[in-house]
Amino acid sequence: MREEVVLDRALIFLYEQVLEIELGDIGPIDRADEPRRLPTVLSRKEVHRLFDAMSTGPNRLIVHLLYSSGLRLSEALRLRVKELDVGTSRLHVRDGKGGTDRTTVLPERLHGPLRRHLKTVKAQHEADCANGVGGVSLPDALAEKYPNAATEWRWQYVFPSTTLSEDPRSGAVRRHHRSDSAVQRAVKKAAEATRFPSVMASWCWRGTRCRRGDAKYN
Repeated sequence: MREEVVLDRALIFLYEQVLEIELGDIGPIDRADEPRRLPTVLSRKEVHRLFDAMSTGPNRLIVHLLYSSGLRLSEALRLRVKELDVGTSRLHVRDGKGGTDRTTVLPERLHGPLRRHLKTVKAQHEADCANGVGGVSLPDALAEKYPNAATEWRWQYVFPSTTLSEDPRSGAVRRHHRSDSAVQRAVKKAAEATRFPSVMASWCWRGTRCRRGDAKYN
């Protein structure tokens, strides 16, 4: 019974805190007493298997950040270029959960992949600017104070959308950040490929790394 309760709670944590999917009313769930042991998490070998099952690209890089930098999905998607500090291996999260800012680690292993990714993103941004759609959404106060900031490279999203869309507030056509559903689908596909029976319950990159006490992604 206790194992089933832990599984239920792990599922809720995964969907609501990491993948940020509202489950809605799923009925009553028995609450366990204070747990006497930590929930089961994936081993380092299992984590590698899941990474290997993911196709190379932005989604995989985002998942690496969830695991190694302890980001929530929304935090990774909203990252701006200026918030990556490769020189000091730091990553700055602005307006995270609870409206707070924080600084976390940016593993050296990801420096190369991020630089290559940003090279592609910058080329896309320059093409967008040439076509008059290179702006990005900014906080209202900032947009008013620095009207040209929207097209500056440092303010662009690290993981931009693959398509252009119309901003419902201003009507401007621009490139928003990547969709969370794209990352969620990639995770689900990798989980199915690895055939871990309870992977969707135990797969929580932030929780796995923190509970196991990893200092960095290996």
